[in-house]
Amino acid sequence: MSEKVVLPKFDIPSESAHPAVKAAKIVGALLGFSLLLLSWATWKHHTAQLAAEQRRDALIAARVAEANAAIEAAKARVAEAAAKEAAAKAEAAAKVEAAKLAAAAKAHPANASNTAVADASGGHHHGAGHHGKGAKGKGKGGDAVAAKGSSSSDEKKSAARGGRDNAAIDKLLAQFK
Repeated sequence: MSEKVVLPKFDIPSESAHPAVKAAKIVGALLGFSLLLLSWATWKHHTAQLAAEQRRDALIAARVAEANAAIEAAKARVAEAAAKEAAAKAEAAAKVEAAKLAAAAKAHPANASNTAVADASGGHHHGAGHHGKGAKGKGKGGDAVAAKGSSSSDEKKSAARGGRDNAAIDKLLAQFK
């Protein structure tokens, strides 16, 4: 046995990986970790952006509601002022009508009841106190009475046109409120 036995050389792989494979695994792990970190940061930024948009929308909605409430309050104040003005106009018109009735009663005491009934009903009166074209030929005082009656009726008609229409409108508006 003196001969040496020469065994062939076999390379048996070791249990450790090649250094290039180790480097590739480390680089891949770092890349995966950085992608996870980037995804988390992007998600946080997105949720913060959505929360900011919701806060902005809530603030806008609150300001719009505030503005609408202010508009409604202003409309209510305007309506209240209009109602007060309508009531004041109606009261003034009633005072004017009462003054006209009192003046007519003093001027024509015999016709006061006819005038009061006609004016209260809102129509024109056609009683004995109204003198038209036919009253001019009735005697000596007929011309003066006719002239006086026609001028006062013209004043009543012009006053009634402006005041009566507004009073009727004011009464209608007051009924709806």
